[in-house]
Order: sequence, then C-alpha cells, then structure tokens
Amino acid sequence: MRESFLFVINPNSGTTLGREAGQMATLLEKKAKEAGYEAECVITEAKGHATELAAVASAHKQFDTIVAVGGDGTVNEVARALLHSGTALGILPLGSGNGLARHLGIPLTLPAALDHLWKSVSVTIDSATLNFQPFFCVAGLGFDAYVSQLFGKQSQRGWDTYVKVSMKAYLDYLPQRLKIEGQDAEIFSLSFANAGQFGNNAWVAPHADLADGLLEVCTVTPFPKWFGTALAFQLFTKNLRTSTYVAYQSLTSLVVETKHPALVHYDGEPWQLETNRIEVNIVPQSLRVRG
Repeated sequence: MRESFLFVINPNSGTTLGREAGQMATLLEKKAKEAGYEAECVITEAKGHATELAAVASAHKQFDTIVAVGGDGTVNEVARALLHSGTALGILPLGSGNGLARHLGIPLTLPAALDHLWKSVSVTIDSATLNFQPFFCVAGLGFDAYVSQLFGKQSQRGWDTYVKVSMKAYLDYLPQRLKIEGQDAEIFSLSFANAGQFGNNAWVAPHADLADGLLEVCTVTPFPKWFGTALAFQLFTKNLRTSTYVAYQSLTSLVVETKHPALVHYDGEPWQLETNRIEVNIVPQSLRVRG
C-alpha cells in the first residue's frame, strides 16, 4: 500500500497562510499524488482543533504520518495527539519561529520542505511536560514568557513584529525572584530546552539533544541593561554558553516555586498559571518524528 499523509493546516499560522489555506490544501494533495502518496488535508477551525483531528486519525490508524502545517503552536497541538503512538509527526514549517523544524534541519521553503518530507525517515525523540502540559521544543518563564504573551496579542505575526515586541518588552521587564529546587534565585529568564532553540535561530541551548533523555535548563541571571545587545548576539550566534550571566544544567526534572502564579510559555504559547509551583519533566522516547 502507498504511504499516506494527513496534512493539518492552521490558517492562523505565519504571515500569509490564513489567506491561502484552501489553495494550500489543494496544492498539498496534488503534490502528494504526483509523488506517489495518498494524502488528505484538513483545515483547523479553532485553538485545540488540530489536537482533536490528529487524535482521531491516529486512533483509527488512518495515516502513516500526520503533518503539522504551521508554526510551533500547530506542531505542539498535533504532536501531543501522537505521543506514544505508532503514527509519525511531519512538519511543514510555515509559522513565525519554527523552532523544532529548524532544530531538525527541515527546510523553511515549501518545495524543499515537501521534498524533505517525502525522503525523510522516522526517528524517535523525547518530549517534556510543564505542569502536565506537553512541549517539544522549549518552555520557560521570565522574559521569554513575557515576550510570548505580548507577541500573542499582535494582529500581525512574523520576524519584524517579534523584534519590535522584544525591544518593548526589554524596556519594561523586571527580573523575578523564585526558588529553584528550594534554592533562592533571581532570574532574567529560565528555559527548559528539549530542542536547541526558541525559533528564528535564537539558540538558547545549541547543545540540546532531542533523544538523550535530558532537558537543558538555561538560567539567565540579571545583567546590566547595556549588556542586552551582547547577550542577544550570543543567543543568535550559538554562543550564549560563554556569557557569565548564563548557566546550564542537564536534568530529567525540576521544580520551581514562584511568589505569585507565574506566566510561562511552552513552544511559544503563553500560559498564565493558577499555581505557584512549576514542575517540569522529560518524557524519553515518546514521539515519532520525520526529521
């Protein structure tokens, strides 16, 4: 039997996909047929719909691979439905950051990403949870969560919007005091990295390995305002580890306690918690991915 694909298209991902979701579905079915595969496309209608669609398809073993067409939020919604199943996740990275796709080396243009998808093989990677919420790339709190919250409120997506939001957030943001495994700490940001980057080639943990059974915990301590440009340069050149304000630990789990219920993010999605306790865990060898 021919290999089969279900493409789950998020019309709200990226900068132009929403206007082209119908045309995208037609194109993907056509390209799959030309390549000798069976394919079906569905377009999501609301937040969480991608998870529902992927869960039903996986449970009925309808497709060999379910492909998230969108950004890291779409990837997260599809991937969580495929955890501990025999169905593989595919990615067509048409979002704003595309962190997991970039880590896996998936091309960012549609023709090249499709060619990669047809030729790729499935590998098994780790996932992780933050207060039982699955994530696959990076989660955290502090500055990055604040940026994620502001970015999510913007009517326009894309790199330019992300830069503007980050600059504004940097002027407003104040470091946080909390406890990490019972020890007092003051942080600018605290990241839990399964993959190496947030997206847009912002490499928070370039040494992260998706299949080593460990999370790379990156703690950025407060630094002088003037040093922000240098820290950003280190982030985008994979040199964050050289900073005196940055420390790493390789862990399987971590507990963080905050003074007030924390704002966090997971795979770029902001989440206001109702608890002061944050528990993060790695889930080894839990997801099949075409990478």
